[in-house]
Amino acid sequence: MTTTAFPTQMIILPIKATASIENPSTKEGQIWSQILDILENWKGFRRLYWGRHVEEPGKTQVHIVRDSLHNHYTFLASQQWQSICNLVKPLCTETENGTKSVVDSIIVRHAMISDFTPSPKGLGKGAPVTGTAIYFATDPAKWEKVWALWTTIVPNVPGCLGCAGGWMVEPVEGREHCYIVWVGWQNIEMHDAYHHTKDFRRRGPILMEHNSGWREYGHVAFTHSRSRRVAHL
Repeated sequence: MTTTAFPTQMIILPIKATASIENPSTKEGQIWSQILDILENWKGFRRLYWGRHVEEPGKTQVHIVRDSLHNHYTFLASQQWQSICNLVKPLCTETENGTKSVVDSIIVRHAMISDFTPSPKGLGKGAPVTGTAIYFATDPAKWEKVWALWTTIVPNVPGCLGCAGGWMVEPVEGREHCYIVWVGWQNIEMHDAYHHTKDFRRRGPILMEHNSGWREYGHVAFTHSRSRRVAHL
């Protein structure tokens, strides 16, 4: 089962691991809430979700789903985006010379994300962690078949909470045909445990087909989300 692909803006921010953005009663949490409000109020908003990178807690990812890529790109050209870049400065890590590493350190990407299993819990829908990697496809059509096959296998693994993924819009490391995957898990330990099973040794090579490798393997704890408000007439 594959759902419609929605354009997703993926923003990676160098927010300090010690910044208490999860608590809206703190000054840092209030700044973060302002940032989320700006993201939510831009045209075409459907939902957003955010969380810290587990292996690199000094990175926070916020993903915004909007109606179109045009909505995403016009936002990046807007004054509202500049406001976010200014607001986030006190939350961010400092460079060695003491300046805030903000604009140059922010990563913004876009991908067309689809669900590949019924009601997946990753990406802010209930899974405590969501595993990810970016694959460099060598044959896009064949890679799509590889991923479609894998999404019929991994949901049966203990701890797996569903799969999503899709083609990235911009190149990564200068490479075209990059495909980002997201798999929800109950915890990282259950994900890692699967890599040491006989089943993974037998089936894992499937993921080696029709790609030249992957980057940015890890997990993000997308435990916060907002959705578009529905008008009640």
